[in-house]
Amino acid sequence: MGQIAIMLKKFKNINHFFHPDNNHISTDFSPFVTTIGGERLQVMQATDNNNSDLLDLEREVYKGEMPWSSFSFKTELQKTKNSLYVVVYQASTLVGFIGARFLTREAHITNIAVSPVFQGRGIGTFLLNLMIQKARDNKCECISLEVRIDNDRAKKLYSDLGFEATFIRKNYYQDDVDAVNMVCWLMPHKLKERS
Repeated sequence: MGQIAIMLKKFKNINHFFHPDNNHISTDFSPFVTTIGGERLQVMQATDNNNSDLLDLEREVYKGEMPWSSFSFKTELQKTKNSLYVVVYQASTLVGFIGARFLTREAHITNIAVSPVFQGRGIGTFLLNLMIQKARDNKCECISLEVRIDNDRAKKLYSDLGFEATFIRKNYYQDDVDAVNMVCWLMPHKLKERS
């Protein structure tokens, strides 16, 4: 019996070596209330209960288009070990959301949207800073995202927060528009140190 326990303990240690992504990733999130641009907002982790609101907001932001389906959101919301989706409500109205995936050394923002009625009030900046801080808390070296090459307003926001364009993803979006991959370095990086 003792030898089996020792073997299992060794296997667990080896498993952590080969799968380090699960060693320290935390997606814990406590809901809170904040004020942004004079609006009292509720900030909480998204669940399946938010799925229809997420789809409605996406439809509003993308003028009737649906880049993500109900299944896409549902699938992402179930990846709680290394993903976090945060929603922002004003009373019962969803005004913004952000999602990110966390790995050992990097985080990636998978989706972000703010209602057109609430854009320009600092909610997008707030959401991005929330995920940047979560990436820092998880000791990620960088956080990345994709943005439409023709979305100058979003590219400026990301640039103002320290994101740098790295490369182009050709025909990335459903309408064949290219995406710019942007990265924000959260700690010194070997490639950056050489330049």
